[in-house]
Amino acid sequence: MATSAALSLVRKRTEALFDYVKVWPESKGALLDIKEHIVTATTLEKVSLCTAFIRQVQQRILHAGATTVELLSVYVNVIHAFKLLDARGVLLDKVASPLRGYLRARDDTVSVIAASFLADIDPEGNLVAESDGKVCADIAKAAQTSSLEDTRDDRGLNWDDMNWVPDPIDAGSNHKYNKSEDILSYILGLFDQDDFIKEMTNVLAQHLLQATDPEFAKETRLVELFKSRFDPSKLQAAEVMLKDMRDSVMLEKRILPRRTRATSTPTPRDIQAAIPGEGITLPMLYRQFEGRMKHAQFLAMVKLVANRRNDLYYPKRGRLPSPIDASPSQQGTDSGEPMSFRILSSFFWPQLRSNKFAVPDKFAGTLNHTGEMFSRYSGQRRLEWQDALGRMSVTLELEDRTITEPDIPAWRASVINAFASDELDTGLSFTAEQLQKKLSMDSELVSDALSYWSHKRVLYQPIAAEYAVLERLDMDVAPTSNTAAEEEAFSAVRSEDAVLRENAPMFEIFIANMLRNGGAKEVGGMMGIANMLKMVLPTFTYGEEEVLFLLGEMEGRGEVVREGDMWKVAT
Repeated sequence: MATSAALSLVRKRTEALFDYVKVWPESKGALLDIKEHIVTATTLEKVSLCTAFIRQVQQRILHAGATTVELLSVYVNVIHAFKLLDARGVLLDKVASPLRGYLRARDDTVSVIAASFLADIDPEGNLVAESDGKVCADIAKAAQTSSLEDTRDDRGLNWDDMNWVPDPIDAGSNHKYNKSEDILSYILGLFDQDDFIKEMTNVLAQHLLQATDPEFAKETRLVELFKSRFDPSKLQAAEVMLKDMRDSVMLEKRILPRRTRATSTPTPRDIQAAIPGEGITLPMLYRQFEGRMKHAQFLAMVKLVANRRNDLYYPKRGRLPSPIDASPSQQGTDSGEPMSFRILSSFFWPQLRSNKFAVPDKFAGTLNHTGEMFSRYSGQRRLEWQDALGRMSVTLELEDRTITEPDIPAWRASVINAFASDELDTGLSFTAEQLQKKLSMDSELVSDALSYWSHKRVLYQPIAAEYAVLERLDMDVAPTSNTAAEEEAFSAVRSEDAVLRENAPMFEIFIANMLRNGGAKEVGGMMGIANMLKMVLPTFTYGEEEVLFLLGEMEGRGEVVREGDMWKVAT
């Protein structure tokens, strides 16, 4: 009777195994019930367990409705749960195969994993900042807690290992037991090493351009972590990018020695920005500036920027001359606006945005001054500013509110600054085409900025296709939908598709000459078109799918024809 009851319990546990995996580690007790049965189970019973779980996974998670972050979280839990059930990893190899294959097929899996490695996690394992659904907290936590030592285990090659035992008889032909494998090892093993390092380099580049830590401690640890698990020579670009960042900080201290510190005396604008619209008591307001200024000085500034009603203080709505203020945490110069700069070794960085446009005049002077200081220090070298990589902090004083947007792309600041031109009256309006001409800016950047400021309810359309500043919220008769714009529409690092399309003419010329001189070729294979392009052109870092895209474009123009798997020049 006891045996029958135990089998019934295990059967019920098996039917709900996927639910137990999803809520790991709270379900550890239920999994231990299954483990107790597995110890004495036959091979057929273990296969039945794996088959039942694979069926549950296919029904519950392997579909288009599940996000990549959800899939990766389940994958991490599967590793934990089945390592508990079977420490040798045999069951894990069997049940994780469908999930691995599905993750490899998703286009954004590598980018989500790469972004997760750089995410900030608090001591409780929660994400510190919003991730927009692009970060897996389980992977981020594993990256921060993983050892920097090489976790690979050479038990199969260590002839002096007296604890060696053969692989289980039910292990697959590709089973490789590793007693020290952690979560990161399984995650990194999902993809080809070169593909992952390439994507990781792109994400790291974007992250470094926005990093605020002058020591770059987290980024350095991540690179060291990868060096312990990958071929260190393939991480040369990441190491150079880190060196560029550190060198830039040191050079910046020499060229821009005067720093605006966080402990400097607050300005009236700082106090006004700290007063919420619903009011605040004086002691609560002073706590934000205590230690940075005397109480009497604080009271004098409060009288300038706030109105008192009963026991609460409310901000005065005075219009300031300019909508743009630089962030107080940035570097200061002797002229122009506070700023910071980074010098990049372009050969080792991914292709970055190089769009040029007109920046606000007050910052143009600062850029020129900093460039002159750099030239004096470095001799013949000079700074070449990349406008599209710049970031600015913006404060807008409107009639009924104050809006602060820290650290936004420079093109968004330039567009909103165009509406505050001193030479024109307030109430100024522009169309997208007029802004493109006025700022010499690409249409995609203008569209992004207009969408962004409309979403923030700073701009509105008094008439169709024309934009003006929304001084008061009651002026907008048709508020913009909350889904109108994303926080970050464009990355500083150019996408692979954009780079491929830009270099497509050069690649197509090489393909045409290759087929003309060498005869018909197939796309894959050792002497295929893809491999030949990689050998001839170092800038060609794509695969067979991208080659097929290029050939399709050429076929559409009548330059090449396809015969089965072979491609040749059209006659």
